[in-house]
Amino acid sequence: MKKFRFTLRSVETVRGLRELRAREAFTAAVRAVRAADAAKTQAREQRERFEVRLVAARQQPLRASEQIAFFQSYQEEFARERKAEEALVAARNEMDRQRGLWIAARRDLRVIENLKAKARETHRLECEREEQSAMDDRTNAMANHAPLLTS
Repeated sequence: MKKFRFTLRSVETVRGLRELRAREAFTAAVRAVRAADAAKTQAREQRERFEVRLVAARQQPLRASEQIAFFQSYQEEFARERKAEEALVAARNEMDRQRGLWIAARRDLRVIENLKAKARETHRLECEREEQSAMDDRTNAMANHAPLLTS
């Protein structure tokens, strides 16, 4: 029986590595989305705590300078939350892009895997045919050399 040889082995290796890198990039993008979501949640909670303090402080008489400082601080908190939201949207877009790249790399790898499976099946059938042919030749040779039994 002859050894199985797959001529596209180097292509399979390259595509396998490409798929692995794409999967790792997608995983990193998922982690980035989780981190951005946590940062957004933290920024929102911080803004809400600031609003509670602001409402409590407004129950007492405020000076104009305090009013301006509170308003500037509130704008900064709101801008921080908006920036965190933008970072989350960007991270989600990157995750979607990485998912598409990973799917494409996986599809390319599967093409090679399917070709390899077909080549393996073809090899197996050829080996079975060779074995069957050898057995048939041996049987025919033995039948030609065997004495005829007549009764």
